Order: sequence, then C-alpha cells, then structure tokens
Amino acid sequence: MRYLTTLAVLLSALQLESQVLVNQEPRHHPVFENDKIRILDVHLPPGDTTQYHVHHTPSLFLFFSNTNIVTQLQGASATQGHTTAGTMLYENLASPHVRIHRVWNTDSAELHVMDIELLEKDSVFSQTKLNGPNLQLMIDTGWVRVYKITLDSQKSLSLKNKNRSFVLVEMNTGDAQLQSGHRPSAAASIPGTYFLINSGEIFSLKNNGINKMEFALLELP
Repeated sequence: MRYLTTLAVLLSALQLESQVLVNQEPRHHPVFENDKIRILDVHLPPGDTTQYHVHHTPSLFLFFSNTNIVTQLQGASATQGHTTAGTMLYENLASPHVRIHRVWNTDSAELHVMDIELLEKDSVFSQTKLNGPNLQLMIDTGWVRVYKITLDSQKSLSLKNKNRSFVLVEMNTGDAQLQSGHRPSAAASIPGTYFLINSGEIFSLKNNGINKMEFALLELP
C-alpha cells in the first residue's frame, strides 16, 4: 500500500511538471514581445505532439495550414479536429477560462499557426473602427480588432494611421510590399510574415504578385 501511494504521488508530480506555459512549450517559438502582445510562431511537424501547455491570456490564433490534428484537454479524452488556412480565431483564455491541453499532428503536412497573446490587463479602444475597400472587420473585442485585407494582383491599400498601433500578418503565399513611415519598404512572401506598424505611421501595402493575397491587420488599443 505504501508503494502504491508513493507511486501515485510520483505520477502526480510528473503530470504537474509536464505542464508548461504556452510560451515555454518547445513547438511554440516566441518571435516578438512588448507590453501589449507576445507573438508565438507554432510549427508542429507530422506525427509530432506538443507538451501539455497552459493558455492563460486572451489570445488570437491565425492558422496558415490545412492540417488534421488531435487535441486533448488535461484529464479529458482526445478529440479529432482540422485546421483551415486563413482562419482567424479569438479566445479569452484568461482565468477562469484557462486551458491546459496538448496537440498531435496526425497529418502528413506540418501544422503552422500563430498564437498572439494579448498581454494588457484592461483594454479598451478610444478610436472608431476602420472602414474602407479591401478591408473587412473580422474580430472586434476590447483587446484586439482584426481586419481581413484582401488584395487582387497589383492592387494596393493605403491607411492614414493616427494614434493607432497595428500588426500586419501575411496569411497566404505571395509577393507584397509594405511601406510604413520613414522606414525602407519591406517585402512579404510567406504566411506568418509579420510587421509592426507604430502609432502615427502612415502605411501602404501593395500586392506585386499574380495571385490574390490576404492579410490579417491587428489593431491594438
């Protein structure tokens, strides 16, 4: 009986040790952080599994791959799922909605997703929503507004940015050029390429390729 009790304690300790914060999970690669956001670029090869990890902040998920997956909440049964490229999903995972789970890639293709943690405790927008051609509001919360930008070949979009902070993320493969503020123009070519646009910077975006391109434009309070 004493042996079984000790074994149960050891197994419980191992389970607790296996939990890591999402930004410490090896397949979630931190690529940027400031006082507003933390960007995690997630790559999960075919057949691979993440550790159990903890999501504990409001978060935006941008999906870049069509991948069959299995997810499992800690202490629950595994469930099958599928990610669709181009999906933009917001979830408030702050307490009491904290999620502890792991993910398997059951596909022959890599799972690629961007997890953007929204770090400000109390957020509210003082600016009105953006509107204009090629711009569609997809998500509207106190922590983030997400617009979908769609540009046909050789089309462009310009925004006069006054007192707003943005993150621009490329959602599909193409050939785009971003001009922001007084910085040199920057090229975007692969899904997950991101650009920070500071408050007050006027910026323009052009699709130089032959295929339609899509972007997620994140507006931060």
